[in-house]
Amino acid sequence: MTDVEAPVFPATHSHVFLGEGHEHAERRTWAVIWLCGAMMALEIAGGWLFGSIALVADGLHMSTHAAALLLAALAYSYARKHADDERFTFGTGKLGDLAGFTSAIMLAMIAILIGYEAVSRFIAPVPIHFAQAIPIACLGLVVNVASAWLLSGGDITTTGMAIIMGMAMAAISTIMMTNTG
Repeated sequence: MTDVEAPVFPATHSHVFLGEGHEHAERRTWAVIWLCGAMMALEIAGGWLFGSIALVADGLHMSTHAAALLLAALAYSYARKHADDERFTFGTGKLGDLAGFTSAIMLAMIAILIGYEAVSRFIAPVPIHFAQAIPIACLGLVVNVASAWLLSGGDITTTGMAIIMGMAMAAISTIMMTNTG
């Protein structure tokens, strides 16, 4: 090893890889986090109070949306604040990918929790108060569709429509499961 320092070459191009509309997407993401967080709390509390595992499961599922979106929003914010930081040699664009990976791990952990709760309720059934649980499940459908619409920026493309339909199907299945017990 020698004490010779390698010459430092200034970057001749930008490493800012933030997409167009980055800040607008960040604001929409924060709005959906609050919407999902409120609905999550309502579904979990309502499911617990009224005995509906479907509402508890959908509330836990909504928590994965809120947590994943929180990670995405934090990644948006950090990437924006550090976009010109030379310590990020290849830019801050990979932060969103890392947030997505972390979200997937959290989703797996929530799925295990939902499975545990379902098995415990299969072993020791709990009475369900349908009249109180169904309106909460219907509100969950509205929140899912509103969240998808907000995240798409109102631009309903084929992908946006697929996301909205997927979220609507999850909420409809919650309504059906709550209705059937």
